[in-house]
Amino acid sequence: MSWITEPQRAARVAILMLLLLAFIGPWTFDLINVPSEYLCSAPFIRLKGDFCGTPLSGMWIVPAVVGQFISLVVGVATGAATLADLWRMPLSGLLVLLPFLPFLSTLLLILAGDLPGKQVFHLAAWILAVATALGSLLFAPELPAVQLWGFWLYVGLAPSVLILEVVALALRRRPSHAP
Repeated sequence: MSWITEPQRAARVAILMLLLLAFIGPWTFDLINVPSEYLCSAPFIRLKGDFCGTPLSGMWIVPAVVGQFISLVVGVATGAATLADLWRMPLSGLLVLLPFLPFLSTLLLILAGDLPGKQVFHLAAWILAVATALGSLLFAPELPAVQLWGFWLYVGLAPSVLILEVVALALRRRPSHAP
């Protein structure tokens, strides 16, 4: 079975690099309102209507979620926010951080090997990644492809890797017919 596991480790390293590239690439825009009769100057790109935007990397998600959580804690301490607001934040923060789970699970499998519990976590991480990518497409259907190449790389990578991991798992579990 080493003919499956050895190339699989190299493939996972390549997948990890592609995930890193996707997270470094742009995922969304920081929007500003600029009436259409005015030009957008660099680094802003003209988007639909009266909006210009500057591309934001997928990596900004983590500090944004952490910053929002800290501001909510400060808001609860000062009375500007309620405990109910603070309770909702971890749930929405977890949803936003779901795309990063496959990176962690792939890194774990590369470093620690294929143990059955880790494979289940790894497959679950990729299933959640596919669900997150498809959900993102439902809520933001008018995303310009060229400018948000990091997001689109992730959207294409997630289902592709899930299929490859399921096939590799099926091949590994298939009984060998050696004489």
